[in-house]
Amino acid sequence: MKALGRHIVCELSGCQRAALSDINGIAAMMIAAAKAARATIMESAFHRFEPQGVSGTVILAESHLSIHTWPEKGYAAMDFYTCGDHTDPWLAFQHAVHSLRATSVLATELKRGIEKSDGEFTHVLSRNHDTRVLTA
Repeated sequence: MKALGRHIVCELSGCQRAALSDINGIAAMMIAAAKAARATIMESAFHRFEPQGVSGTVILAESHLSIHTWPEKGYAAMDFYTCGDHTDPWLAFQHAVHSLRATSVLATELKRGIEKSDGEFTHVLSRNHDTRVLTA
């Protein structure tokens, strides 16, 4: 089954709270995550909310990475979506988990853009990664 892309949707809990409000740190981490995935960065945009929280995206030639943070809860919601055989969204995921020092992670991978026989496209759940307690 050939998919056009892989999309990891993840919940990072127990993250370093100060890091989740640092727009420059989040932007640098996301750019580094894209590079770790061997993706081609086209542009990025980040916004810091008052009193706290950051949302942002890194647009890739191969799709995108996105983040939304809740520092008061130590939580980040992230998407890692890449297309092409040369990229690996799990490498971006690993970089983010390590950088934000998440203590609990739930990640689900979807294979997207699977062409059906009638010319329509679908997606399938391909992997769940559930780590309740991470160690350094």
